[in-house]
Amino acid sequence: MNLFESVICYDYTVARTQNEIKVIKTNGVHMIGLAWVCNVLSLMGIGIIYLYLSKHSKEIYDFLAFIKYWELAGRIGLIIFLLIVYSMSFGAYGGKIIFLNIIRRFHSMDETEKNLVITKGGRYFYWSLITFFIIAGVVVYLSKYVY
Repeated sequence: MNLFESVICYDYTVARTQNEIKVIKTNGVHMIGLAWVCNVLSLMGIGIIYLYLSKHSKEIYDFLAFIKYWELAGRIGLIIFLLIVYSMSFGAYGGKIIFLNIIRRFHSMDETEKNLVITKGGRYFYWSLITFFIIAGVVVYLSKYVY
């Protein structure tokens, strides 16, 4: 079971224990999409941090001036790009047949494998969010207080 399927299994297990019923569909696909968007934004943030630390902050301001010049089109372009990344998770894992196949394979595992899969899915999702917030904080700190 791959990393993204384990996120679906993690959310399935959490939803099932909270509702105490058999859940047909969960928010696992949304969690994958959110993690992918956070990972893309984290990579962009790492690029910005690299440019700040290598004393190339002029390129950052040129890029931001370019986006400001295009004003609405630059922002909408970034939003559309992130929506495409988010919707790729629905293309890959959004179907009901795919979901039921993942859950069927999850139920066929023994308890130790299930716990490993659940742990792996939860770690991936939450570490994606934590990494994004840490990198965003570093970018804000560097842009406001250092450079």
